[in-house]
Amino acid sequence: MESIVEDLVALRLDPRTVRANDPFHGLIVAADGVTSMEAARFREAVEILEGIAPDTLGPEFRTTREAVLSWARGDLPGACEVLTECLQNSRGEHALLTGYLAHMANFFLGDNEGLLETGRVIVELSSTMSRHGAGLSDGLLAFALEECGHYSDAISAAERAMSVNHDDVYALHAKVHVLQRMRENKAAQESISRYPRGWGTGEPMRIHMWWHFAVALLDEGELDEALRCFQLEVRRKSSAGALEDLDAVALLWRLEMLGGQDFSQMLVPHWAALAEDWSAYAGDPGYIFNDLHAAMAFAKVENHHLFESIVTSCRDREAPEFFQQVCRPLFDGIAAFAKRDYATCTWKMQRALDRQHLRIGGSKLQQGIFHWTRNAADAYLRGGSPRDLLSSHTHSRTNGGMS
Repeated sequence: MESIVEDLVALRLDPRTVRANDPFHGLIVAADGVTSMEAARFREAVEILEGIAPDTLGPEFRTTREAVLSWARGDLPGACEVLTECLQNSRGEHALLTGYLAHMANFFLGDNEGLLETGRVIVELSSTMSRHGAGLSDGLLAFALEECGHYSDAISAAERAMSVNHDDVYALHAKVHVLQRMRENKAAQESISRYPRGWGTGEPMRIHMWWHFAVALLDEGELDEALRCFQLEVRRKSSAGALEDLDAVALLWRLEMLGGQDFSQMLVPHWAALAEDWSAYAGDPGYIFNDLHAAMAFAKVENHHLFESIVTSCRDREAPEFFQQVCRPLFDGIAAFAKRDYATCTWKMQRALDRQHLRIGGSKLQQGIFHWTRNAADAYLRGGSPRDLLSSHTHSRTNGGMS
């Protein structure tokens, strides 16, 4: 029981170790499914959980089952509330499982304060876990600390985690986030390059870590190398899910903004391929952060039908106020930027970006793409280019400043 929970949290759950007739294993598979944030996996999780009689699970795991079932049925805030409350009285592998799920729920909800509180509670309970589980708890805390701007503490937590589990990719990921938020791009790239297991096709977060590597290249103005990284690594997919395509869109959109018109022509075939990959998602969307990246791909290839289908699905799924104040302005800004209507892009996106919390999920670094889009549009309106923003940012960094 303990080892399968630790495999899930370490992002190394092996389907070959899962017993189909074991109710607890079914719960773990369903938990893995909902953290993908994909509609098809949600339906699979509902089917699994509805087939598990509650009394076949230990009392503490029955509540976790109900929370995961609520998540799979579309009530992520409700699931998060149950998981957070349940965590307070948890111990051992139940604390690790519940804490991990609460951590992921807070992340997908864009609730950084909740993320940090959850991280601190998990670590407080880590003395009831195995050494391996306790190390994984520090990795979860490290990411929460980074998202809340506590960089020094985040590095310390990540390094504690990796001193216990040298291949803790989530802790490494948190450390890389800190380094990039501090504009220590070379250190971030070195940390990725030195990962002891290497980056084989079966390694969790492989594509996302290459995305981080490429973003560091962009931040240093090395666009050609970033494009090479996109071609050789970020697009070397290992699954058909939206998660890997999201990273590809996020990198290509940044390249599009920074590269100018000539560079943009080289990206046309890549956009066509990405839009094709996103077309399946358009028929079965389920998460706002994915929706926005799918919309970028469809906007670039001028597939207005699929773009609008994503917007419509999002409107039908999200609360009306949230859709009107956050989702709609971001969709409109994306569409306007793709059409080079920079005035509309700036105006629309500013409406959403003025908010203190977007609540769209994704990390601060990932959400930066929307700020960059608004800033790039503004730069064009002023007669400059987004590359001027990068040059100014690099100059301020090398003179001891941060932007």
